[in-house]
Amino acid sequence: MAQKAKKKPAKMANRNIGTVEAVKDDGDKYAVVGANGKPVYPGGGIGLHEAARLATSLVDGGGLARVESDGTLTPGRLELATGTFEPVA
Repeated sequence: MAQKAKKKPAKMANRNIGTVEAVKDDGDKYAVVGANGKPVYPGGGIGLHEAARLATSLVDGGGLARVESDGTLTPGRLELATGTFEPVA
């Protein structure tokens, strides 16, 4: 009786090509804020990459704010050219 050929495992495509490296993690914590400036995501803050992803998917017109050490929020935006957070005055 002939033996069956061994099957190779399927190769999965890498779905995260270029997304993680585009946003630089600076170690600060960020919040997703709504149009009124109030946080819409609970907790003490999340990384910049995750905040940018959630701001575009959770809230229509959502934005980003850096969580300062005293708990205040500094509104800003993600600079796509450099992948960094830029405060907005």
